[in-house]
Amino acid sequence: MITKRRGKGRLLALTAAGAIARALLLAACGSGTSSADKTATAAAAAPGPTTSPAGGATASAPGSASAITPPADVGKKDQAQITGAGSTALTPFITTIADIYHKDVAPGVSLNYGSIGSGGGISQFTAKTVDFGASDIYLNDQQIQKAGGAVLNIPVIHWAVALTYNIPGFSAKLNFSPDTIAGIYLGTIKKWNDPAIQADNPGVSLPDLGITPVHRSDGSGTTMNFTSFLAEVNADWKAKVGAGLSVNWPGGVGGKGSEGVTAAVTNAPGTIGYVELSYALQNKLPVASVKNAAGNFIAPTLASTTAAVAAQVPTAPADLRFLIVNPPASAPTAYPIGASTWVLLYKDYPASKSAEVKAMVDFLWWAIHDGQKYAAQVDYSAMAPNLVQKAEQALKSITIGGQPALGG
Repeated sequence: MITKRRGKGRLLALTAAGAIARALLLAACGSGTSSADKTATAAAAAPGPTTSPAGGATASAPGSASAITPPADVGKKDQAQITGAGSTALTPFITTIADIYHKDVAPGVSLNYGSIGSGGGISQFTAKTVDFGASDIYLNDQQIQKAGGAVLNIPVIHWAVALTYNIPGFSAKLNFSPDTIAGIYLGTIKKWNDPAIQADNPGVSLPDLGITPVHRSDGSGTTMNFTSFLAEVNADWKAKVGAGLSVNWPGGVGGKGSEGVTAAVTNAPGTIGYVELSYALQNKLPVASVKNAAGNFIAPTLASTTAAVAAQVPTAPADLRFLIVNPPASAPTAYPIGASTWVLLYKDYPASKSAEVKAMVDFLWWAIHDGQKYAAQVDYSAMAPNLVQKAEQALKSITIGGQPALGG
């Protein structure tokens, strides 16, 4: 059984009736994605450049733990309630697989997950009020120092940041080059029929209508990935705005959460905003294709996100802090604004938390293996096999009072 907490206090227990509702919801959620897309799997690709954190990394590298071999029935005998909090983007995936894990693998394990956003997850993890945090961006060096103790950042799922728009009477699909997106959010491209947008969309008739860019008003991992992409591909954006969970936006209007951005876009003609792909699919929002490093305009889909992941992870650093933005030209089908969600864990937990931590690590081991086959049901992309191997080493390195947590 899983209990999902929204906000700081209210609990919602998923009963048998709730499980039926969830099954119906998953069926509906999948309707926006093609069958070919849902069956796309990550494949190893030629190594490409990886965005790594600036400065010396103080995050704990997983280290060598190859001697640890989890038992075949990992988690089956665990008895504990795991607590976690953070990323709203992770919620559909983690709640779905936790239900399945409780039913099919470990009946004695339940998860209480607070879907409160990446910033809240980082805060609760740092305060040690939860067993794990979840964030749509890895912890930087300062955040790790504040957390106290060695920290692991382990990606568990991938998704795309999609651009959605509201142009009355317009039904064609839009294309955007990176410089055009930067120009819109910098305020230098002010109308939908601007020559830069027309150049990206030859033969398409666009109206003489003002553009209003919409951004997140709250600290957001979605914003971090979106602005990291713009900083990577546009020198003006990098110099004037940069990247972050929150930035000083040159203009436009803000909306709290993906819900706020969506409401602002759907209610005001001429607007453009960015949301998680799953949110766009489930709400039937139009999404634009974005030009990648190979020069191709690529729509955000599960398959194109998987291609981006596969292109970036071969050279992911040992501490697993990397971004999936602007994959190299050697990945011609990759969508260029990818994102990951990380679980935030301490490398060593006290013996007093033995039952919870063992259950948590066993669950996460299952999540990066069997759990990945459920990702497409909620419009997310599964981990690439070579990234799973890196995550395995990280989980094997976690200890409880100095002793390996996994399996045992």
